[in-house]
Amino acid sequence: MKNLFVLIGILFSCNCLAQNNDAEALKKLNADWIGAYVTKDTATMSRIFADDLVLTNPSGKAMGKKEILNNLVAPGTEYLSTKVDTVSVRLFGNIGIINAKITGTVKSNGNTSTFRTCYMDVYEKRKGRWYAVAAHVTLLDN
Repeated sequence: MKNLFVLIGILFSCNCLAQNNDAEALKKLNADWIGAYVTKDTATMSRIFADDLVLTNPSGKAMGKKEILNNLVAPGTEYLSTKVDTVSVRLFGNIGIINAKITGTVKSNGNTSTFRTCYMDVYEKRKGRWYAVAAHVTLLDN
């Protein structure tokens, strides 16, 4: 009986460690994604995004992976800075949900402005790797 309790304790510990590792992996993917705007790093975003990703932008437009990557390198908009202000991760098996807020500075059509957004990203673990499969962004009042 004592061995059974030890085994249950070990299994519980392993599960908690795996969840902590997954949560940290998702936080890193989130930071990499947000940082990629400033460097226009389409390779990083492409690695994070699932091919079937759907992102709903602040104006309500649904965009796929290809459109997001094309918009990132299109002339006219330059992200000067992005900073993750808050981030939380919740895990549900092979699904991870990130809720976060960021502050950034963008230069568009010659005008520089600061923005704040909150967003929810949904990740799915596929064949041992996390991929962003859905996102929704809301623009906040400054």
